[in-house]
Amino acid sequence: MAYEIPTPKYLRVLNTLRERIEDDTYAPGAALPSESQLCAEFKVSRPTVLKALGILKQDGWIESQQGKGSFVRGRPPSGRTSPEYARDAVELDETGEVEILHVGPVLASARIAAELGIPEGTPVYERRRRTVTPSGPVDLVATFVPVDIAVGTAVIKPDPIGGGLLEHISGAKGLRGDYATERMTARRVSPDEAKALDVPEDEPVLSVVLTVHQASGDPILTSVLVMPGSRHELEDTYPLS
Repeated sequence: MAYEIPTPKYLRVLNTLRERIEDDTYAPGAALPSESQLCAEFKVSRPTVLKALGILKQDGWIESQQGKGSFVRGRPPSGRTSPEYARDAVELDETGEVEILHVGPVLASARIAAELGIPEGTPVYERRRRTVTPSGPVDLVATFVPVDIAVGTAVIKPDPIGGGLLEHISGAKGLRGDYATERMTARRVSPDEAKALDVPEDEPVLSVVLTVHQASGDPILTSVLVMPGSRHELEDTYPLS
C-alpha cells in the first residue's frame, strides 16, 4: 500500500510566498505580511513562518529590516547565460580531473527539500565530488537527485559518469532540462568543506545552489557548488542596454 507523505507546513508557506513573488503579487520593494498575519493565514506557528522566511532570505528572495519587517528583493534574473562554473556543476564529465567522494542515499535537508519540492527528510541520492588541480581542490559539488529519477541510472553507482550527469539522466530517463534556477551566496567555509577543500577554517567561499527543471517546472536535480575564494576570480562580460 502506498502512503502519501504530507508536505511540511513550512514548505507550504515557503512555496506560496515564492510563487507570489514570482507572479508579482508581492512586487520588489513591497513589504510582506507580518509574521502574525502569515501565521493566521496559513494556520501555522511562528517558528514555522520564521523557518520559511529564513530560507527565502538566505536564497535572496527577501531581506529583513530591523523593526520594520521583511521586504521583497525579487526573483532571480532570468534569460541570462549560465556562467561556466555553474554549468560545470551538472555538465562536467566525471572521468576528468574529478575525485568522487560519496555516492549514496541521504536525507534531504530543508534547503534541498525546498529546491526539489519534497518533504524535508525524504531520501535522495547524493553524488559528491571535487575537482583537484596542482594548486589544490578548486571546487566541491554535491548533487542531489530524487530517488524515482536516480533509480535505474548510473547516478546510484560509484563509478564516474562520462559526458555529464544531466546528459546521462536525459538519455536514461528521457527527462530534458529546460531551465535552471541559480542562487549564489558568500559565506565562511564549514568544517567539513574546509577539510575536503584543504583550506583554512576561516576561508571565504562562494556557494552556488543550482536546480535544473523540466519545462513543466518539475525539478530534476539540485547541485550545491562550493568554491574557495582564494582559488577563484570570477569574470563576466555582458552587453549594456
